[in-house]
Parts: sequence; structure tokens; C-alpha cells
Amino acid sequence: MQQLPDLSTLSSTQRDALTLELWTMVQTLTVQINELQARRNLNNRNSSKPPSSDGPNKPQPQSLRKAGQRSVGGQKGHTLSQVAEPNVVITHAPPEHCDVCHGSLGQASVMESRQVHDLPDLRYQVTEHRVLQAICNCGKTHRGAFPPNVTAAVQHGPRAKAAAVYLSQYQMLPLKRTGQVMGDLFDMPMSEATILSANAEAAQLLAPTVTAIAQELVNQPIQPTTRLRR
Repeated sequence: MQQLPDLSTLSSTQRDALTLELWTMVQTLTVQINELQARRNLNNRNSSKPPSSDGPNKPQPQSLRKAGQRSVGGQKGHTLSQVAEPNVVITHAPPEHCDVCHGSLGQASVMESRQVHDLPDLRYQVTEHRVLQAICNCGKTHRGAFPPNVTAAVQHGPRAKAAAVYLSQYQMLPLKRTGQVMGDLFDMPMSEATILSANAEAAQLLAPTVTAIAQELVNQPIQPTTRLRR
């Protein structure tokens, strides 16, 4: 195992470089561990592998749940519950007249309510910024000003770019598929160049946070390591 250098002998630039190298190594090892774990969990039920190849990872043919443990079905905390203030209320009134005596039913009251939890229409919203101007009696022209983040005639907003960064960086979708998902879900397909630009902007905004995390790592005491014997 490689011996870590004494941080007290390193300059600030060298410590930052070491922190970055260690952070990159941790990310690489995490990806490799996840891939190996996923490969280890493959069996004939969740992949195209034949049952004979399952080996020690062969799934049990019956449930391992013992009597008295959680019941089958949705568990507490994972099921929907009615909210006090729904976004939309649709009433379903009875007929105005009785189908027996044909008399008027009068005022109806709520007997039961059921709620449907669903997603709203996932389509982008366009906000137009208009700069106004006025001319003083003295002849000077005065104009309003666009917000600092509105720099082009047409551009993507911060929430759209944040969604693209989330899909490509956290969910690890390829750039092309990220653009397709943005089009499928929000009717806002994005080019790969646009997604790369959004990622670069996010990296710049997060740079102070990343630097602070790296500095905290540098400040943490390093436990002595022992060499592995072969």
C-alpha cells in the first residue's frame, strides 16, 4: 500500500493536489465497488443468466419473512395519505331530482372524498422580460435594465439547467439521453453542448463549496496506516 506523505511537509498547492487525487481515487473505487456488487447480485431472476449459473447467489424459492414481521403490502411511511388542502377539487353531485318520487333533492353535502396524487403537466414555462424606456421632457432617454442572468434573446432558465445537471451528473445519464429525457418529460430537448455548458456553470458555482470540502479533508488528522503483508 502506498504510504501517504506527511502533510506538514507539503505546501498548500501540494496539499490541494493530494486532496484532489484522493477524492478522484475515492470516486473511482466507489464506482468499481458498485459495479462489482451489482454483478455479484445478478441471478436468473434479474438478468438473462440461466438458473444453473446462480451458484451460491441462487435466490431462495420462498419468502424469508418470519411470522410476526411486517405484513405484505405497502408499509407505513411509504403509502399515500390525504392532504388537508388539495390543489384541485372536483365535485360529483347527485341528480337534482329523486328517481322514485321525482321530488327535488335540495342542497347536497360532502359524503366521502377520495384524492388522486399525480404529476402536473410537465411542460416548460416561458417568461419574457421586456425593457421599457421613457423620454424626459428635457430630451434624455431612460431605459430599464434586464436582470444580470438574462443575457440572450432566448435562453434556458436556472431550473431547466439544474434538471439537466441532475440527470447527467447524479443520475449519470449520457449527454444524449439527458437531452432526450428533457424533451420527453418537459418538451424541452437539449443539445449536448447546452448540457455541457450547464455542467460547467454548475461546477463554477459549486467551486467554493468543493474547495471548502477539500480543505476540511486536508485539516482532518490522518490515521497511521499499516502495510499489508502478502
